[in-house]
Amino acid sequence: MLVAIGCDMARQCHLDTCPTGIATQREDLRAKFSGTPAQVERFANALAEDLRRELAAVGAASVGELVGEAGRYLVPVATARGRTLDLARVVGAPRWGASAARRAAPASADRGIARQPASPLETRLVAALRGQAGFSARGLSLETADRSFGAALSGALERGELNGPVQLELSGAAGQSFGAFAGPALDLRLVGQANDYVGKGLSGGRLVVRPEPDLAAQANRQAIAGNTCLYGATGGRLHLVGRAGMRFAVRNSGAEAVVEGLGQHGCEYMTGGVVVVLGPVGANFGAGMTGGRAYLYDPDGRHLPALDVRSVVAARLSAVVRDRPDGERFAAELRGLLEAHREAGSELAARLLAERHSLEDDIWLVEPIPVTAPVVEVPAGPRVVRADRSEVVEVVAETRS
Repeated sequence: MLVAIGCDMARQCHLDTCPTGIATQREDLRAKFSGTPAQVERFANALAEDLRRELAAVGAASVGELVGEAGRYLVPVATARGRTLDLARVVGAPRWGASAARRAAPASADRGIARQPASPLETRLVAALRGQAGFSARGLSLETADRSFGAALSGALERGELNGPVQLELSGAAGQSFGAFAGPALDLRLVGQANDYVGKGLSGGRLVVRPEPDLAAQANRQAIAGNTCLYGATGGRLHLVGRAGMRFAVRNSGAEAVVEGLGQHGCEYMTGGVVVVLGPVGANFGAGMTGGRAYLYDPDGRHLPALDVRSVVAARLSAVVRDRPDGERFAAELRGLLEAHREAGSELAARLLAERHSLEDDIWLVEPIPVTAPVVEVPAGPRVVRADRSEVVEVVAETRS
């Protein structure tokens, strides 16, 4: 649909430099955009006409007439590619009967398919707890088959079928989307690991994922959660006592998080919230970030080249505390999150709080570049650092060293 109205797939939506003028807020670029809803309508109608021609070629007046009639399908052989396809098992399938209702509405076929619940354990919990006021439990075990654990509980809480708070201590390996859409009355603590999309759409709940006590390796060097954690989160807090994968906190607009390292594209398109990273970060950190802030533990500044300097600027927290009227607020916020992370079971957070007398010197505050701030470009070895004038000297000195 985007191509139909002129998108040329430049793949630079996050830079605010869309050459077509679609994915940008710049008035000079938006003035170039000439796409109209009529173009989308014409594209959809063209697809429909193509389908009508294919149906007519096999003597059918509607898609419903072909339900169960595999023998009437055409085999594409007009091209060299088509001649390489072996569709014998498809077009040679036996005919099967279909009801008039099925033929009249073929798109509704999936309504009659029985589906397993995303998390059988959660389904049983919701049924057992219905009508209760507040609940806490421990010893529950999750498997990878338990997907979106927390979403059904949050839904029941929002509908008034359950009364919070609900606090659960879990163990095992959670499936995808652990803690998805968790609301403010839900507190989930998992000892084990979690798959992708932890805290997707987090809406006020509190999530903790920490490793088993008998883990032989250092927790802060191990991945404990998958990719795309906190995608689209709006509130709440996530503590990962270990590292996460790529695209951490993408499109986060209000949640807080503490993690001990993450992969590429962290905090991409972030518009709000706070993220503390106590370990390495992958490339493209903060790309398209327009709100919120991140704290990076990076004493030597070795991870600064991973920042997307077109979108964010970094300064040592000690300089922020010294030079900005509200600097002490940032230091207090960081220490509060670290203390909460220590309570969640992080040995790294405990060590930093105990050993570092000047923790602010080892932390970088990463924020979006203000739209109205003067920006300068200064060569720094093989890269260019862009920053607010008041901070560029320190940033460049650190990256050069």
